[in-house]
Amino acid sequence: MDYKRKSIMSSIALGLIALLWGTSYAIIKDILSDIRPFTLMSLRFGISTIFLCVIFPKKLRNIRKKDILHGSIIGIFLFLAFLNLVTGIFYTTASKQSFLVGSYVLIVPFLGWIIYKKPPNIYSVFGAVLAVFGIGLLTLNGSFYINKGDSISILCSLSFACHMIAIEYFNKDSDPIVSTIIQFLVTSILFIILTGIFESFTIYLSSKVLKSIAYLTIFTTVIPFVVQNIAQKYISSTSTALILTLESAFGGIFAVILLNEILSFQMLIGCVLIFTGIIIQTTRLAFLKKMKISCKN
Repeated sequence: MDYKRKSIMSSIALGLIALLWGTSYAIIKDILSDIRPFTLMSLRFGISTIFLCVIFPKKLRNIRKKDILHGSIIGIFLFLAFLNLVTGIFYTTASKQSFLVGSYVLIVPFLGWIIYKKPPNIYSVFGAVLAVFGIGLLTLNGSFYINKGDSISILCSLSFACHMIAIEYFNKDSDPIVSTIIQFLVTSILFIILTGIFESFTIYLSSKVLKSIAYLTIFTTVIPFVVQNIAQKYISSTSTALILTLESAFGGIFAVILLNEILSFQMLIGCVLIFTGIIIQTTRLAFLKKMKISCKN
């Protein structure tokens, strides 16, 4: 399979990741009343680490010092992202946090500019701006002001952006499975420490919580992050960030299906803007150029 085809397949895979992550909002919202946030994150990433180690035991024999160093750096950004995510939600609304976190799509191209000294193209910038406006229409309801929770959510967005850039920067010569295992291990250890300090290791796991944790572990942690680490070998962090903004659109759809929330006309316009931004960034409007050539002929 040539590089271009792998790039297309990676884009499709990231779109499916966004779909899976879009389901997580309703599930997490539903179980946070039964389990504390740091405990939930400890179980989510701890079980994910064990799961990958059991499935890929041979990968552990080939871990290099460089893999541990690079995976740990990426893992710290992953931990910071989810730490700010579960902390910020207590001080702001879920809709506002979704908008602020989703703004990583605008941060990634410019972080890449700083690191690689290569400015983003006009299609990436315009597509990212459209996607951010789309997320805003999906999640904001008439008012916008910065409070404590908003500031923490902005840090979450920055952490996710750094995580994507770090994957692109460090994973070029690393095994994506090994890198994912190390990221999960670092994240789970740090959340276990926070659980011991601020919460309690004594928990009651009801049938509902167990099912939710199993789903979050397999379908919104193990599969998505493994796929993301593989996909970013063939697609840039800027494209990754833009495609993953679909998460907000899918999140809105699943909120309607699972939580009986209302999908307004404003939210539908937001979905259209996100899809338009992705099309502009990924195709660079090449199809319009082909149409012009066809019309001339």
